[in-house]
Amino acid sequence: MKRKKRILGPARDDSTIRDFHALADLYTSGRAPPGGVVNVNLPSGRYLHNPAKRRVKDASRWTSQQIENAKSAAADWLSGVQNPARDPIAAAIDAKMKWQNRLQAAITDDRFVKGLRKSSLSEIQAVAAAVGPEGFSRGIEARAAKIARVNAELQPLSQAVSDAIQALPDATDSDRAKRLTEARRLMLELGKRRRG
Repeated sequence: MKRKKRILGPARDDSTIRDFHALADLYTSGRAPPGGVVNVNLPSGRYLHNPAKRRVKDASRWTSQQIENAKSAAADWLSGVQNPARDPIAAAIDAKMKWQNRLQAAITDDRFVKGLRKSSLSEIQAVAAAVGPEGFSRGIEARAAKIARVNAELQPLSQAVSDAIQALPDATDSDRAKRLTEARRLMLELGKRRRG
């Protein structure tokens, strides 16, 4: 006699993820109209109609703001390294299981913890002091092309996430709670899609 499969909780609804991929295809292929995607039926059957919907900032503005904000935070970065809220090495060791779950294939002899234990907070702080805020800013400037490339990849996918969420109902507390859950799922899906 076969045992019945036990279902724990409701079945997952992947309709928002299908909507995200359809929208991402439009944005990343350049087929989306200049004002964005509005007045369309999505694969889920939802209708995306809000012409005043939230627009994700364009990739060049995103990049310049990110670089300028990072550069202006240089002194805070150095202060943060010298005065951490908690020991970063201890925090990283505490996160060992999360790391193992995501990178299980790379773990052979617990190199993660062994490597961290060879380091020290004072060593990290000494490197940060030697680099200084100017070195941090130069590092950001040196990575400007990379930041621009990544933001150019992220912007259309972020717009697809925003559109897919806005197509969900939001009349009740339950609707809004689902929007939050779906937003998290879609950001994870964005990461998967970007990685290919």
